[in-house]
Amino acid sequence: MTHRIRYAMQPDMPLGKLLKGTVEVDETFVGGKPRAGSEPKPKVPVVALVERGGEVRTRVVSSVTQKNLGKCLNECVSKRAVVNTDQAGVYIGLLKDWKRHDTVNHSVAEYSRDNQDRTQSGVNHAESFFSLLKRGIFGAWHHVSKEHLSKYSDEVAFRWNSRKTSDGERMVAAVKAMDGKRLSYKPLIGG
Repeated sequence: MTHRIRYAMQPDMPLGKLLKGTVEVDETFVGGKPRAGSEPKPKVPVVALVERGGEVRTRVVSSVTQKNLGKCLNECVSKRAVVNTDQAGVYIGLLKDWKRHDTVNHSVAEYSRDNQDRTQSGVNHAESFFSLLKRGIFGAWHHVSKEHLSKYSDEVAFRWNSRKTSDGERMVAAVKAMDGKRLSYKPLIGG
């Protein structure tokens, strides 16, 4: 039942509803340490695209490559946005079509920077989102399979995107989001 509710919380992306302004893009890897005697499983990358003061979009990707990140950016972020990232090499040359690309250098303990134009560069909002996602996995769900990770990240994104509403308004929005969406058991288990 909870997977069906999470499925309903998946964002509807109407055309033209792109993130704008300053958008932070970062990735994290989800997966725990293997139990003693078991083989380690590869961690699964999750990309968060966070509009400052606005919404978040998430994508579970097979790997962190320019192709995969480029697809996420093209689907979610306006070309007129200023995009903030860390200095991961995968972003080099990737954001040339956007208004501006600002980076912060975590390797020298730079997590936020005030720019001369009075803007601020950083990915702290994206990292805050990842903190909520991982706390949910660690504290409430305990185990999330690769196959269902996108539903869990969509649930956290739904809560993030409705953070300025009351619990009652969030519930009404969740119920409205269920309209026209149906997840039956067979596809849920991979059938």
